[in-house]
Amino acid sequence: MRRRFQALSLAVVLLTLCAAAASQVRVDVRLVNVIATVTDNRGRAIGNLTANDFTLEEDGKPQAIAHFTQDENVPVSIGILLDTSGSMDRKIRTAVEAVERFTRRVHENDDIFLITFSGRPVLRQDFTDDRQKLSQALRHLNATGGTALYDGVKEGIAKIRSGRHSKRAILVITDGQDTASSAKFEDVLQSIRESEVLIYPVGISGLTYAKSFDAFAPASVSAMFPSQIKRTAQNKRDEVDLNVLRAFSENSGGRAFLLAESLVNRGSQIEKVLDTIADELRSQYTLGFYPSKPDDGRYHLLRLRTHTGNAVRARKGFLAKAG
Repeated sequence: MRRRFQALSLAVVLLTLCAAAASQVRVDVRLVNVIATVTDNRGRAIGNLTANDFTLEEDGKPQAIAHFTQDENVPVSIGILLDTSGSMDRKIRTAVEAVERFTRRVHENDDIFLITFSGRPVLRQDFTDDRQKLSQALRHLNATGGTALYDGVKEGIAKIRSGRHSKRAILVITDGQDTASSAKFEDVLQSIRESEVLIYPVGISGLTYAKSFDAFAPASVSAMFPSQIKRTAQNKRDEVDLNVLRAFSENSGGRAFLLAESLVNRGSQIEKVLDTIADELRSQYTLGFYPSKPDDGRYHLLRLRTHTGNAVRARKGFLAKAG
């Protein structure tokens, strides 16, 4: 009897130690989430995949997928950042109408905030799922001043952390380069890499010949614009810098768009882009894994693939912020 009691006591001790060790792993190593958009060769979303259909690597080493969801009915916390600088004067009403339509098209349980930015970012409406409040906040906006794009995005990232949903996305609508921020481009990139937020920049270009441009479109489409956009951006401070928009989206797993001002003023193109974003938020997958090492303050590369070879868009890495 005594031996049985000793064996039982030893077993209890071992189980306690194992539980403590497992708990310590979860304390030292946080779950990292990767949101993935999977499409076929025609750009259509692919649904009904399972965790077994994906391979996830961190710094070239395969990682076990500890969490997996398909996000069709997952509510999202959404931040809307709207450029109200002086150069938006001719486009502000069309942009406001498209944003209002977007807020009514996304899931009814999504909570949304609105920040406008010109010389500085201003919170116009805190998180709410009341679409009427958002409509009221969008009214009577005036376009004036410079473009504090970086300050706006950085403040949006800080604000989105208080959203009540774990999946988070920020929509940025702008027609110019940054002219008024105290934050630097590198500061914003670091904030994006530390967060798990999707960034969807929509740039409005003054170029009259440009068609709707998706920064993640096939090379045959992309090749129509970059050299011309780059030259214009170097000469005009109120022109969109596509490189900045792409950096925001690629570091988050989101998607960047570029529209010609003439098409925006017609309304249909910007509404089509925002509809695309709303649909994409409902067709994604969220995969979570525990990194092999505790947070070390370094940037770690991520690679996500499907076994079927379908196109996957996800963030390229994450910054394991220490402390």
